[in-house]
Amino acid sequence: MLSNFIKPNQVLFGINVKNKKSLFQELSLRSNLANKSIDQKILFDKIIKREKLGNTSISNGIAMPSALLDQINETFVLFSVLSKPIDYGAGDKIPVDLVCLVVSPSSSSSKHLYVLSNFSRLLKNEIISLRLRGCENSDALFAVLLNFNLSSAA
Repeated sequence: MLSNFIKPNQVLFGINVKNKKSLFQELSLRSNLANKSIDQKILFDKIIKREKLGNTSISNGIAMPSALLDQINETFVLFSVLSKPIDYGAGDKIPVDLVCLVVSPSSSSSKHLYVLSNFSRLLKNEIISLRLRGCENSDALFAVLLNFNLSSAA
């Protein structure tokens, strides 16, 4: 169930960033504010390290940066809609405006992949992504996200 992974304070609307680096800095800061067991600097470094392995855009203006951390015990998801799309270096060249950060314990790589896969399927659903882009605040975003079951978003 989606509500197991995301709470209202983990849904952000209108994040204002200029590029990928400032996005990752903002996501790291906001993750620390929502979950004190997440170290902002360590998370930022892990996101950058993962991004160097390959671009985490999943097409159509959607990105899913991720990281594995030793310091946390549960998977943490932070969803955001950017105030303006940014160049993410995506293969399809579409600037990114929907971002779903997934952070999991280092010991839970299979669960991490499961969550990434399910959120990816959810966000790639054109109806869902259009509804998310049509939201006007974080509460509306959260409501749209909760209306969909992760496993039925195919």
